[in-house]
Amino acid sequence: MDSLTSSMASLTVPGKKCGKRSNKGSAASFSGTAAYSLSTKSQIQTPSEDDTADESSLEGVSSKSGLTGDEDSLLNIHLGLLKRRPELDELYEIKTTPIFTEAVRKYALSLPGATSEKPFSQYGLLAGDVSGNAEQRSDPRIFWNVAAPSSFFICGSQGSGKSHSLSCLLENALAPCSANELPRPLTGIVFHYDTFISDSGGSPCEVAWLSSNRDIKVRVLCPPTNIRTMQRIYNKFANVSVEELRLNESDLNTKRMLDLMAVTTGGNLPLYLHVAQRILRDLRVTQQRTDTGFNYTAFKRSLALENLTEMQLAPLKQRLETLESFMVEDQAKAYNMFASGQPGHKAGRKQPAATRGTSWKPQNGQLTIVDLSCPCVTPEMACSLFNICLSLFLEQDSAAVGRVIALDEAHKYMTDSSECAALTEALLATIRLQRHLGARVVISTQEPTISPKLLDLCSVTIVHRFTSPDWLNALGKHLAGVSSGGRLLEQARKLNMGGEEEEEGEDGVDGAGTLALGDADPALFSRIVDLRVGEALMFAPSAIVGVKMRKDGKGDVRRLAHGVLKVRIRNRTTDDGGQSIMAR
Repeated sequence: MDSLTSSMASLTVPGKKCGKRSNKGSAASFSGTAAYSLSTKSQIQTPSEDDTADESSLEGVSSKSGLTGDEDSLLNIHLGLLKRRPELDELYEIKTTPIFTEAVRKYALSLPGATSEKPFSQYGLLAGDVSGNAEQRSDPRIFWNVAAPSSFFICGSQGSGKSHSLSCLLENALAPCSANELPRPLTGIVFHYDTFISDSGGSPCEVAWLSSNRDIKVRVLCPPTNIRTMQRIYNKFANVSVEELRLNESDLNTKRMLDLMAVTTGGNLPLYLHVAQRILRDLRVTQQRTDTGFNYTAFKRSLALENLTEMQLAPLKQRLETLESFMVEDQAKAYNMFASGQPGHKAGRKQPAATRGTSWKPQNGQLTIVDLSCPCVTPEMACSLFNICLSLFLEQDSAAVGRVIALDEAHKYMTDSSECAALTEALLATIRLQRHLGARVVISTQEPTISPKLLDLCSVTIVHRFTSPDWLNALGKHLAGVSSGGRLLEQARKLNMGGEEEEEGEDGVDGAGTLALGDADPALFSRIVDLRVGEALMFAPSAIVGVKMRKDGKGDVRRLAHGVLKVRIRNRTTDDGGQSIMAR
């Protein structure tokens, strides 16, 4: 039983002795809390003690105490509030872990309650344990728990295996294959932007090769200014459709308009942004009163009535024209406040216009690639549009279909601009709320320095080979298994608990073996540099990687915590289009 239950079990009638008082007078009084000594073996209680004994001890307090009827009733109410909640039991904790091993899966199946509901209903093979410990592990498999919301940060040098890892995660989430158990496929969206693009062609997003699995429906959303080029680029894929990215007026709202104009809470805003904020606020009040959606024409008409100079209108015009180039043309050109320098000039129809916006309805097994590679699209524009697409993707019904969000080669567009900052904040908010949004987020980038906050929040960090000491410094400040503080905590844990666990009769640990890292950064850096293609170090404090079996036959799950796993990412089940092009 835990320390709380032990304390409650010692309750007696008020006014009498409370608990056992030692001869030395060291015990706490009834009004105090018991001290927890790490050095006294008898006071260390493992979380896997018999829960039935815990509950019976709590229930037996009132019968021993001899309280009055009212006091007894109040005590029973309080003890009921102190009981372990069913959703916080061991099985629930295992079900919500992002990473687990085969030993953990088998142990979860043996727990009470596992017969009514499978502990891991959807999961996929991600990697194998290659830590190289002296003790040979019977099963090296490491799985990703697809059913539970989680977030991944993947980094490493070019050619180290980042995109391969991203593709394996998407394979596990989007369609049943030989590597996963997936009765209900998820829907996914990938954001891609490549600066190497021209009218003669370019490179497709590497995850488009997932279309070789006929069960994965892949569609590419591209800028209207680059539709023909993108159709030629993706023409090599038989199971990929290419469409223009078109936003409906109904897709816009006050928040997205503010994000589009890169309105931030700090700093000095130019006058035109103050004016735009006021107009959006007034329109918002009207929308609430009339229960209607955002009216883009009314927004532009209100702007046209303001006494803004040409210099003030220039940056606003640039942002609105960017938005309108991705909108349904009939809606975007219904009111042109910039035509011929005359506010309020009506736009004429010159050519057939797009009349239908992009559908964001989620579908099982569908992968949407938002590829904004285009000479006319800057990284800042790409971030603004990615932000809008992300919010449109997330506002769909999360209960209908599980969702996975991926950023491919994020370093190409995640810069220091205000537009990028807005996208980063949206990603951070998504990760913070991933449990409530039912979202799985995967960020793949060469540079771990693009946003340190992302490293802090992600459930799992996969580090492939790199050779930059600056990148190691960035990781050292934000990863538990790398930071000096994390190492000290791990050493303290082993010092305080390691020897005692052996005395308690622990038969051994079944599961993945953690990597032994030295206290100095060069030891870690040398291991990262020595990683082969496809190998990585995995940091995942909440991962459950093993089971400690005791002599009584019971087990305790072992979290990775401040440890590190050296893994080899599995082979792809779909075609691999990421090989280097060699001279012949």
